[in-house]
Amino acid sequence: GIVILVLLSFWTALLAIVSDTRHGLATDSSGSISNGNLYYFSWAGLGTGILLMLSYIRSVWGIDVTAELQSRAKRLQYWVWLVIFGLIQMGSSARLFDNHCGRASYGLPEAEMGNVKFCRRCKMGIVFGVFSAVFSAAMAGIKMYATRSRKGTFTIEMVLSCTLAVCQALGVAFLTSQEGPGAPLNNLFYSSWGAFVVALILAASCVDDWSAAKATIKSDNDERNGAFGEEGERLEPSQGSSQLSSHGTSQTSNQGFRSLSSQGSSQVSSHGTSQGVEMNTIT
Repeated sequence: GIVILVLLSFWTALLAIVSDTRHGLATDSSGSISNGNLYYFSWAGLGTGILLMLSYIRSVWGIDVTAELQSRAKRLQYWVWLVIFGLIQMGSSARLFDNHCGRASYGLPEAEMGNVKFCRRCKMGIVFGVFSAVFSAAMAGIKMYATRSRKGTFTIEMVLSCTLAVCQALGVAFLTSQEGPGAPLNNLFYSSWGAFVVALILAASCVDDWSAAKATIKSDNDERNGAFGEEGERLEPSQGSSQLSSHGTSQTSNQGFRSLSSQGSSQVSSHGTSQGVEMNTIT
């Protein structure tokens, strides 16, 4: 573990020296790559050291960092990647500004001096890098430890990812253009495009989840409305049948009452007739 940590420190320092335009080892005075083997293999050595450290942590402490990032929360690994790209973007822009626009630029030829537009775009790269790194780290922390308000967390994540995607789109347009500090192939070029791609993936994933949730809510509402409609259709025939039964009952009762009244009248008439016959026989 100690050996891997020492190697990581050496590779980090080597990469910082190799990528510095003042030394002219892997990049020239304009920031473009002049020695591709030295530049790319320096990054490959740093990546190998990181993989060795992750493997050591998994074998000794039983912690799989990659699996934890994937299973802990959705899109968490993308926020971590955006933090890394933001830090590289910030450091590369600050180094180019210091070398061509700051105190370290004193004594340089006029061809290597940065103009006003170049220096302003270096500042823009610093601002975008700090913004991406800080807010992405904050969002990663919220997703790791915030388990109660999932709805509020998703809203913040969606707004922040869309905002970062717009910022990084502007960064790619201004930083990697012909007069920008990231026009040649260097750390700023790769980090700007990497941050833009990751922010775009985050924004697209959040919009996709939002659309899926909206469709689910709409289908649930449609099912509820359909269930209420079926219940209403069932209630209408039952109400009609009850009205018919009550009407039939009332007709039956009326007919019974009429029959009873007719029977009573017939009995009265027969009684009166018998009394008349008796009076005739007496007389």
